[in-house]
Amino acid sequence: MNPIELGKAIDTYGIAIVTAILLGLIVWLIKHFVTQQDKTMKDIISMSKVEMKAIGDTMEKMQKTIQKGYSTNSRLNRKSITMIGTLAEYINKHLNSSNDKVNPRKKVKK
Repeated sequence: MNPIELGKAIDTYGIAIVTAILLGLIVWLIKHFVTQQDKTMKDIISMSKVEMKAIGDTMEKMQKTIQKGYSTNSRLNRKSITMIGTLAEYINKHLNSSNDKVNPRKKVKK
């Protein structure tokens, strides 16, 4: 099957028919793009719903903990400090090729 040349198709079938075929293809392409974009937006919305639900669940747990009288800030601060220390040690070990432990009290020479 040989490809159809545009000039030959216009001579054979006429401008109106070729234009109608091209217009139909363009309409189909636009409809296809809109459908794909709609699917993508639905995926994004569903992901954001899951994340928002997780945030809401976390907030509920924090409120219950606060109502019980526990200090969530001190626990969160300890977790944050531990995570930052672990991250700093990981960066030192893998990026700087150093096995030094992080010592926040150690003074740095300038």
